[in-house]
Amino acid sequence: MKAKYFALVFLSVCILNSCKKEEDEILVFEGIWSGQYAGNIDSGSWSIQIDANKTAIGTFTSIQSSNSYQIIGVISENGILNATIGTSEVVGDFNGNFVNDIGSGLWTNNNEEDSGNWTGLKL
Repeated sequence: MKAKYFALVFLSVCILNSCKKEEDEILVFEGIWSGQYAGNIDSGSWSIQIDANKTAIGTFTSIQSSNSYQIIGVISENGILNATIGTSEVVGDFNGNFVNDIGSGLWTNNNEEDSGNWTGLKL
C-alpha cells in the first residue's frame, strides 16, 4: 500500500514540475525589451513588450527620418520572434531570437528598401 502511495505522490510531483517548466519558459521572455538597429540606410531604436500570451507589441523608430512604425508579432517557447513592422500596412519584418536577457535578429523595411541587424536587452 505504501509503495502505491509513494508512486502516486512521485508521479504527481513529476507532472506538476513539467507543467511549471513550460510556464517558466514563457515567463522568461515576458517584459520590456529595448535596443538598437542599423542597416545600409537607416538606424534607430526599437522597444517591445512581451506579454504572458506570447504577444510582442512595440515601436521601431528611425533616427534619420523620425518615422515610427509599430512592431506586432509573437514569440515562441524557444525565444524565436516573428513580427512585422508597419503603420496601417505591413512594411517589413522584425525577426530574431531571444536567449537569456539578450535579443538579436534581422529587420527589413520594404518601403525604404533597407535591412540590417538589431540587438537589445531585457529591461
